Amino acid sequence: MENCPDVVSITILACKISEFLPDNELEKLSADLDLLSDAISAILVRRSTNKNE
Repeated sequence: MENCPDVVSITILACKISEFLPDNELEKLSADLDLLSDAISAILVRRSTNKNE
């Protein structure tokens, strides 16, 4: 349960952003944030792999 405040904060932020952006811009933002998340995950995997070599 210690991660719940993050989940709640992110959900509130998403709701607030959705109040100001039209659907097409919200879709673009969502796709860009997915890409950012994937890129960060790839970087972390590579860092972890490099540390273990």
